[in-house]
Amino acid sequence: MLGLAMLSMLSACAPGLRMPGPLARLGEPVERAPLAPPAEARPGGAGVDIARAAASFVGDAQLRVDGESYRMDCSGLVEAALAKADLPRSGSSAMLRDEAAASGVLHHRRLPRPGDIAFFDDTYDRNDNGLLDDPLSHSAVVERVFPDGTVEMVHVGSKGVVRLRMNLRHPARRENEAGDIINDYLRQSRKSDPPGTRYLAGELWNSFASFYELPPVASEE
Repeated sequence: MLGLAMLSMLSACAPGLRMPGPLARLGEPVERAPLAPPAEARPGGAGVDIARAAASFVGDAQLRVDGESYRMDCSGLVEAALAKADLPRSGSSAMLRDEAAASGVLHHRRLPRPGDIAFFDDTYDRNDNGLLDDPLSHSAVVERVFPDGTVEMVHVGSKGVVRLRMNLRHPARRENEAGDIINDYLRQSRKSDPPGTRYLAGELWNSFASFYELPPVASEE
């Protein structure tokens, strides 16, 4: 039973299994108006390395780092980005968040840094019970942060590795005054959704983790 439970956690957001997300273009609107230039990231920091690693997978059909393959799902992308930045970690979204909390690098600041890992709740009905009780069902990697507070992330959506926008200053707003997308949909709307179901990335956000603040994992060699 434990093995089956672990398998369920690790495959929670795999596209071929129980992919969360709305519409045909999860996290990738048809029109993506440019925002103001992003704030400068901390130069040379490990967070920037994670962000660049995640961005390098956009559009790819598989996740490979130094010949090793990673799951094509949300936590698989996080694992691959961390590994490519020489900060390897492994596990489901829930396991990664638990590790971040235990290590003291979990935070709830509205403005993350590039390389932070974002966690989300209730992005789909993982246990098929019709309730909003599915914590830590998705994760993504922060690539950049814009002056208006919009966060652009990389994640695995229904179309593979794509970008996703979220604004925690205005979590329930899809667009800003200029019509730019600031919160992408991160849950598919269904008739069976209970009252109070939320769908935008900013509404489903749980927390961030700054794994780049931890020392490198010691080699087993």
